[in-house]
Amino acid sequence: MTEVFQRMSADYAQKHFPTGSVFESASKTLKRRGFAGIIFIGVWVAAALAGLVWGVGRTMAFMAEGEEDMLGVGIGICVFFALTALLFGVLLFFAVKSTRRNREDYIKLSAKKSRLSEHEIEEFDRQAMASDTYVLKLTAGLDRALSSAANKDGLLTRDYVYLAGPAQIVLRVKDLKACCFNDYTYYISTGKRSKKIHCLAVTLISSNGVTDSSDVTEEAGRALMALLRERNSAIDTNGGKVLPEGALDAYKKKVLEG
Repeated sequence: MTEVFQRMSADYAQKHFPTGSVFESASKTLKRRGFAGIIFIGVWVAAALAGLVWGVGRTMAFMAEGEEDMLGVGIGICVFFALTALLFGVLLFFAVKSTRRNREDYIKLSAKKSRLSEHEIEEFDRQAMASDTYVLKLTAGLDRALSSAANKDGLLTRDYVYLAGPAQIVLRVKDLKACCFNDYTYYISTGKRSKKIHCLAVTLISSNGVTDSSDVTEEAGRALMALLRERNSAIDTNGGKVLPEGALDAYKKKVLEG
């Protein structure tokens, strides 16, 4: 099963991590997404401000024409557009702020989310380029194309595992308590009806309480379980069975207390 994943090669490292850093590459990817978000949010801010200007103009016109019964409507329109502009203005501020983050900022954020020291996150980043690192291609097809991960592939180094989610969580393999399949669902609109879609995910649970998940194919999920258990035989896999939707929290509590 482990042949599902490839080893880190010089070609792969050069293509995906040309600076030799997972977090440098992730920061560039997230910055590109951030700029796209800034443009989208900026359009809404501009539209809200234009609406506010129009609303103020209409309210002043009502006052000039003595239409007191319409003043409430005009003020309401102004308040609506002012609040909309404020909301999207705040979102724009944080979007711009996120594009100014560098590798060191993302390492700090990863350490906080992972509940590990920055030194350990740095160590993972160093190990990631080694030839004994596994590149974890967990998804395929549309799931892979639509992934929101900072990097398309996860990584399993000598001591750490990284599923490449937006939070950029890094987990120590020796600290893992569980690696299991779980089901989650979402709805899509199909005309007059909504269709429930079931998805397969793999979830890692660490002894420090940190969890991380990724969409996964069954083959890749079982290969990951096998690799991790080779290094930490105490990892619980729930017998390879899929946890039904809503059962993950109870399972997490059980394995952490066990």
